[in-house]
Amino acid sequence: MFRFLLGMVGVELRYTARRAAVTGLLVALGALMLSGAAIAFLTACYILLAVRYDPIVAGFIISGICLILALVFFIIAYVRLRSPRRAAGLGNVAAYAARPATPPPGTSADPAARPPASTSTVIAVAAGAALLGLILGRRI
Repeated sequence: MFRFLLGMVGVELRYTARRAAVTGLLVALGALMLSGAAIAFLTACYILLAVRYDPIVAGFIISGICLILALVFFIIAYVRLRSPRRAAGLGNVAAYAARPATPPPGTSADPAARPPASTSTVIAVAAGAALLGLILGRRI
């Protein structure tokens, strides 16, 4: 009876469950292949660096790069968790509402006044500057 009621509304349980299972299987296979490619890439980089430098130095270089990438991802995740959540709005209905004639109190009436840069923007600019400094430092 429950399936009949859901069928009346337009929800097909078997189709939805099958589609979710196939999607989950495809995502799992994709993640497995991606991790295999990452391991193969790191192995190839290690062999290349071990031939060029020393095996211990190659290990330090690869582990340092992985550490920096992990820290960047953790910082991005931390910033996303610390950012305030948006309040649940009315969707697109709020777009049709009339705008107030005067700006809300506490805001500037000057349209040229810009809000300060967000934390993610500052982190992205700093990371780009560090990368550019590394590239230019190697060439000088």
